[in-house]
Amino acid sequence: MKYSINLFGYNLDCQLSVVDGKLNIDVLEEEQRALKQYLIRVLPKYGREASNASSLESLLELSLMAEKTLEGRMAEPKLKLPYEFQPEIKEKLIEAAALQDLSATQLLIRLIEKKYQEVMG
Repeated sequence: MKYSINLFGYNLDCQLSVVDGKLNIDVLEEEQRALKQYLIRVLPKYGREASNASSLESLLELSLMAEKTLEGRMAEPKLKLPYEFQPEIKEKLIEAAALQDLSATQLLIRLIEKKYQEVMG
Protein backbone atom coordinates (compact mmCIF):
# COMPACT_ATOMS: atom_id res chain seq x y z
CA MET A 1 0.00 0.00 0.00
CA LYS A 2 1.38 3.37 -0.98
CA TYR A 3 1.32 5.92 1.84
CA SER A 4 2.83 9.30 2.65
CA ILE A 5 4.51 9.79 6.03
CA ASN A 6 5.94 12.85 7.70
CA LEU A 7 9.41 12.47 9.17
CA PHE A 8 10.83 15.52 10.91
CA GLY A 9 8.66 17.90 8.90
CA TYR A 10 9.32 16.20 5.56
CA ASN A 11 6.62 14.27 3.70
CA LEU A 12 7.83 11.24 1.82
CA ASP A 13 6.13 8.41 -0.01
CA CYS A 14 6.62 4.85 1.16
CA GLN A 15 5.17 1.37 0.77
CA LEU A 16 3.43 -0.18 3.75
CA SER A 17 3.11 -3.95 3.93
CA VAL A 18 2.17 -6.46 6.58
CA VAL A 19 4.04 -9.76 6.52
CA ASP A 20 3.35 -12.38 9.18
CA GLY A 21 1.59 -9.75 11.29
CA LYS A 22 4.54 -7.32 11.18
CA LEU A 23 4.34 -3.88 9.64
CA ASN A 24 7.09 -3.05 7.15
CA ILE A 25 7.79 0.42 5.79
CA ASP A 26 9.83 0.57 2.58
CA VAL A 27 11.19 3.88 1.34
CA LEU A 28 12.65 4.19 -2.17
CA GLU A 29 16.31 5.18 -2.41
CA GLU A 30 15.34 8.39 -4.20
CA GLU A 31 13.10 9.36 -1.28
CA GLN A 32 15.86 8.47 1.18
CA ARG A 33 18.31 10.72 -0.67
CA ALA A 34 15.77 13.55 -0.65
CA LEU A 35 15.17 13.04 3.10
CA LYS A 36 18.93 13.11 3.70
CA GLN A 37 19.30 16.40 1.79
CA TYR A 38 16.38 17.85 3.71
CA LEU A 39 17.89 16.88 7.07
CA ILE A 40 21.28 18.32 6.08
CA ARG A 41 19.52 21.58 5.24
CA VAL A 42 17.26 21.70 8.33
CA LEU A 43 19.33 20.34 11.23
CA PRO A 44 21.59 23.41 11.60
CA LYS A 45 18.43 25.44 12.36
CA TYR A 46 18.04 23.20 15.43
CA GLY A 47 21.65 23.46 16.60
CA ARG A 48 22.82 20.17 15.08
CA GLU A 49 25.72 20.04 12.65
CA ALA A 50 25.19 17.90 9.59
CA SER A 51 27.25 17.40 6.46
CA ASN A 52 26.94 15.65 3.11
CA ALA A 53 29.27 12.97 4.48
CA SER A 54 26.86 12.13 7.32
CA SER A 55 25.01 8.86 6.94
CA LEU A 56 21.23 8.79 6.84
CA GLU A 57 21.28 6.84 10.11
CA SER A 58 23.34 9.50 11.91
CA LEU A 59 21.11 12.25 10.49
CA LEU A 60 18.01 10.42 11.76
CA GLU A 61 19.61 10.09 15.22
CA LEU A 62 20.43 13.83 15.25
CA SER A 63 16.86 14.57 14.19
CA LEU A 64 15.44 12.42 16.98
CA MET A 65 17.62 14.22 19.53
CA ALA A 66 16.59 17.59 18.11
CA GLU A 67 12.88 16.77 18.32
CA LYS A 68 13.24 15.52 21.89
CA THR A 69 14.52 18.97 22.91
CA LEU A 70 11.68 20.76 21.09
CA GLU A 71 8.19 21.21 22.38
CA GLY A 72 6.89 20.46 18.91
CA ARG A 73 8.16 18.99 15.67
CA MET A 74 10.92 19.99 13.32
CA ALA A 75 9.81 21.92 10.26
CA GLU A 76 11.38 22.93 7.00
CA PRO A 77 12.74 26.46 7.17
CA LYS A 78 10.42 28.93 5.52
CA LEU A 79 12.12 31.17 3.06
CA LYS A 80 10.82 33.61 0.57
CA LEU A 81 12.29 33.02 -2.83
CA PRO A 82 13.44 36.16 -4.60
CA TYR A 83 11.64 35.26 -7.80
CA GLU A 84 8.61 36.68 -9.47
CA PHE A 85 6.41 34.26 -11.36
CA GLN A 86 3.79 34.90 -13.97
CA PRO A 87 0.37 34.77 -12.25
CA GLU A 88 -0.72 31.61 -14.06
CA ILE A 89 2.53 29.80 -13.15
CA LYS A 90 2.20 30.93 -9.54
CA GLU A 91 -1.39 29.61 -9.43
CA LYS A 92 -0.29 26.23 -10.82
CA LEU A 93 2.54 26.06 -8.29
CA ILE A 94 0.22 26.87 -5.39
CA GLU A 95 -2.39 24.36 -6.62
CA ALA A 96 0.20 21.59 -7.05
CA ALA A 97 1.64 22.33 -3.62
CA ALA A 98 -1.78 22.26 -1.97
CA LEU A 99 -2.51 18.85 -3.51
CA GLN A 100 0.66 17.55 -1.86
CA ASP A 101 0.04 19.33 1.46
CA LEU A 102 3.14 21.50 1.00
CA SER A 103 3.88 25.17 0.71
CA ALA A 104 4.72 26.46 -2.75
CA THR A 105 8.28 27.12 -1.57
CA GLN A 106 8.65 23.55 -0.29
CA LEU A 107 7.40 22.18 -3.60
CA LEU A 108 9.81 24.38 -5.52
CA ILE A 109 12.70 23.23 -3.33
CA ARG A 110 11.74 19.58 -3.91
CA LEU A 111 11.55 20.09 -7.66
CA ILE A 112 14.97 21.73 -7.67
CA GLU A 113 16.42 18.93 -5.50
CA LYS A 114 15.00 16.22 -7.80
CA LYS A 115 16.38 17.93 -10.88
CA TYR A 116 19.74 18.38 -9.17
CA GLN A 117 19.82 14.64 -8.31
CA GLU A 118 19.00 13.78 -11.94
CA VAL A 119 21.77 15.98 -13.28
CA MET A 120 24.40 15.19 -10.64
CA GLY A 121 23.29 11.65 -9.74
